[in-house]
Amino acid sequence: MLDAALADRLAAGTITVPVLPAVACAVLALLADPDADGAAIAGTIRNDPALAGHVMRVANSPLLRGGAPVVSLQQAIARLGIRRVGEIALAACLGPQLFKAPAYARLIDALWTRSLATALWAREIARQLRSNVEVAFLCGLLARIGHPVVLQAIQELLSGGREAPDEAGVARLLERHGAAAGRLLAVAWHLPEAVAQTIAYIDDRARASSAADLVALVAVADTFPAEPVPDAAAEAARLVEHPAIEAIDLYRADAEELLQRADTVLQTLAEMRV
Repeated sequence: MLDAALADRLAAGTITVPVLPAVACAVLALLADPDADGAAIAGTIRNDPALAGHVMRVANSPLLRGGAPVVSLQQAIARLGIRRVGEIALAACLGPQLFKAPAYARLIDALWTRSLATALWAREIARQLRSNVEVAFLCGLLARIGHPVVLQAIQELLSGGREAPDEAGVARLLERHGAAAGRLLAVAWHLPEAVAQTIAYIDDRARASSAADLVALVAVADTFPAEPVPDAAAEAARLVEHPAIEAIDLYRADAEELLQRADTVLQTLAEMRV
């Protein structure tokens, strides 16, 4: 039975966790330490032509360019800032291609799109609340990173002749094991405590300790739209019903103001997807 097999692997710590790319290590250090040297990430990106090309493409998007075309990575960093460039690079190198689960490629892509949307909204909410926007982005991006880990494990287990679960069965397995897989990944990747707390308790925020407010913020961001909003007032009314909304002191007027940025957020989402 897949459920039991996954539980056994998680308990034994033998579930496959992807290796953290070098550029991701540099970005995580940068985002975790305000005094970190941005030259490390710049150098790492330059050594990866595909990644550098992606950063340049995003920097030249109509939303971000704001003037003459960017023709070098140095120009992109000067225009956007090393932390923004770091976010773009991190999202690219931690995307769907990191996981080996061909049978679930479309689902992993959809999950990653949702995670990127959560990260972008978490940044906007943090800005609204005058909180740390870089940490909020990182927590939003990785909050459900355990889900593709579970899908990769399911793919491996199916190679042993087990019957593939249906769509509802996959959803149940993700709900049951996603957080546990994410916790193992957080340890393997040496993620900051705030990120580890968000991964562990995004769906159980009452148990969060050192980062309870941040977990609540990401939980709210996770319900913000990843598609165009036809009725902003109705959407704001829905959002303020979230049980975590009071924990971060976000009110309906705030939600309505945030939703005014939906076009920008969704355009950024489209541009940042690899």
